[in-house]
Amino acid sequence: MNNNIFIIVPCYNEAARLKERLRDFISSPYRFVFVNDGSSDGTNELLRNNVKDPNYVVSLDRNSGKSAAVRAGVLFIRSLKEFNEVEWVGFWDADMATPIGEIPEFLEYVRDHGDADAVYGSRVLKLGSTIERRFSRHILGRIFCTITSICLGLKCYDSQCGAKLFKKATLDKAFGEPFISKWVFDLEIILRLAGFKQIEYPVTKWEDVKGSKITPLKSFLSVSSDIWKIYKKYR
Repeated sequence: MNNNIFIIVPCYNEAARLKERLRDFISSPYRFVFVNDGSSDGTNELLRNNVKDPNYVVSLDRNSGKSAAVRAGVLFIRSLKEFNEVEWVGFWDADMATPIGEIPEFLEYVRDHGDADAVYGSRVLKLGSTIERRFSRHILGRIFCTITSICLGLKCYDSQCGAKLFKKATLDKAFGEPFISKWVFDLEIILRLAGFKQIEYPVTKWEDVKGSKITPLKSFLSVSSDIWKIYKKYR
């Protein structure tokens, strides 16, 4: 078991998908904090019955959104006595669209690029990679990145990939304050860590897993409002 790497897995009504993937998580050589974000479908019971030491389950009383769930996981890890041993803390989507086995590649990529304080998965279709993504979702993603690049001055290719790792030294800056947005808080993290070295790792495999909790219209309306709020605070 690798005590140097903790991964947070935010879970909202993920019972169906976790039944297939939970074993893959907990059998890997990392330590996990599964954060039940006020689920109503049996997610909490599934986690409580199957996640044992050295992994953890944190349960929020009500659904607060992915950003609050991830932040709760970070705060929990910081409270552990073994926090002194931690080198990297990350968060990973429960659908495991990016396989958890990519973590060694993330870290090798960091070493190959002269070290970094944070590394983010990026869904770049290139020779040798397998990126299975609906065309409509790809187009919406590129529109989103163009808008955020123009409005917020961000140069990242893919801010929203749900696989990210952070060195311990970044945690206070990245997660110290609550986030404005429930879903595009990744943008806030990138802006908060402007003084740190952040890089993107082109994942070798990513699968568009069914079961997203966000509809395109709802996402567009809420995200547009959040981007404006983020712009006012950070820019």
